[in-house]
Amino acid sequence: MMPNSKLKIKIAQINPIVGDIDYNTAKIIDIIKTSENCDIIVFPEMALVGYPLMDHIHDPIIRKKNLEAVEKIKGIESESTIILGTFTEPKELEGKLHRFYNSAVVIENKIVTNYVNKRLLPNYDVFDERRYFSFDNKYDPIEIKGFKVGILICEDAWDEHYNVKVARNLKANGAEILIVINASPYHINKFKLRSDLLRGRSRELSLPIVYVNMVGGLDEIVYDGQSFITNQFGQIIFKAKSFQEDICFFELPIKDSNKIEEINYEVDWREEVVSALKLNLFDYYYKSGIFKGMVLGLSGGIDSAFTAYICASALGSDKLTAIMMPTRFTSNESIDLARNLCENLKIKYIIHPIDKLFAVYEKNIEEHLGKQPFNIADENLQARIRANLLLYYSNKFNWLLASTGNKSEIGVGYCTLYGDTCGGKNIPGDLLKGQIYDICNWINREKEIIPNGIIERPPTAELRENQKDSDSLPPYDVLDVILGEIFDNGISAEYKNLKNKGFDRHTINQVVNLYLNSEFKRRQLVQTIKVSDSAFGIGRRYPVLKRIKF
Repeated sequence: MMPNSKLKIKIAQINPIVGDIDYNTAKIIDIIKTSENCDIIVFPEMALVGYPLMDHIHDPIIRKKNLEAVEKIKGIESESTIILGTFTEPKELEGKLHRFYNSAVVIENKIVTNYVNKRLLPNYDVFDERRYFSFDNKYDPIEIKGFKVGILICEDAWDEHYNVKVARNLKANGAEILIVINASPYHINKFKLRSDLLRGRSRELSLPIVYVNMVGGLDEIVYDGQSFITNQFGQIIFKAKSFQEDICFFELPIKDSNKIEEINYEVDWREEVVSALKLNLFDYYYKSGIFKGMVLGLSGGIDSAFTAYICASALGSDKLTAIMMPTRFTSNESIDLARNLCENLKIKYIIHPIDKLFAVYEKNIEEHLGKQPFNIADENLQARIRANLLLYYSNKFNWLLASTGNKSEIGVGYCTLYGDTCGGKNIPGDLLKGQIYDICNWINREKEIIPNGIIERPPTAELRENQKDSDSLPPYDVLDVILGEIFDNGISAEYKNLKNKGFDRHTINQVVNLYLNSEFKRRQLVQTIKVSDSAFGIGRRYPVLKRIKF
């Protein structure tokens, strides 16, 4: 091997559509055909079929199209070696419960030269790979353009908690470079976690690493891209774009590379979260191909204002209509602030008062039940009237209805089932209330977009006279900390961390009880967008019926 030899690598950080193998194949072929003078073209994990396929992997049409697509891609004239993520179903697994491998298919000169199968299968959070895939236990590098290349598939690189050490085994068997293909979901601080892990592995093994990630939105999941390359010293020498497709070329020195002056790639977490929410919503809207616009209820509060900003930014102001539905309890300030927001975002709005409808309900109920004292049922009735109207607008005009509940309120059930929880997509549901305030201030860093009056006023549902959220809940700066402890460490009898911070036992118990007793609501909520490592939704499994004493 000559010193200073380089591999010419194309990273294909693409946004596939789950199940649309024809679309994905066309995209992959176009990249191959337009790639000249490349040694290797690397596509992400499961790029051909999208990830996760879930139970669709068993569909005969998916399995047939997957095989046909590999044959079609294999037939493309190319001087490059292609590393393509998809699933395979070899004869050795025929008749087994887990009959598939999560594989990297290696193609050279119109021949599939190797299948590299995933060795470590994650079964936590959003991952459920042991439901479908078999483990493999081969650790041989493959030769590409005279170099010994070790290929890993996502979890293969995250081996701290496994007995098997894939990267070390590949190095021991002669690997000179590691390539990791991924469908790695985003959450806050994820790029740092990934880059720290891979930089450490590069230093440990004195090998360069090429990390290729998927990008795009799938249900609650966001794939953030941010593919990167490290040198043998554990320095990042290349980084692809965040939250967008990026087809990029890099000449990678394999031996005798030099240290570089490192760049700080960290980005403000608020900027990343906004980008993640916008990407997920954009893909949800356009990949589904069924909506003609978007609608939300606008209250003059911070959650709906933040949601409106994300929707307008992701899809364009012309796609969004805001509906204001005041009652006798709605202040003029709320209407004025909501109107100001619409003007700032340049979105259409409709003021559709519901007090007359509410009065009809009140009269009808009184006729059947007699005069009843006003309580939470009457508050929730207003939310459900609003939901009916929003669902009407959605149904009438084929608009996607945005749900606006935040993680703090969802965490303690401070939301109305079949009321403000209705929608086709929730936007802020994995953000605590305090985080939403932080992000809104970041959004206003250069000019006022979300009216300061919305940010500064005490939060209120305005479902009764002079109502404030603090009438029913601890202050959000207290609530968020207690919920954070529950999310991170589960239900406890002690909560020493909270007590050490000065939280009293009564408040802790109040929040824990609200959290435990509202699981039935969370089970029925519309999907949100995962931006934390402890989101409600796809990666979380708790029973509705339980009795936990503490």
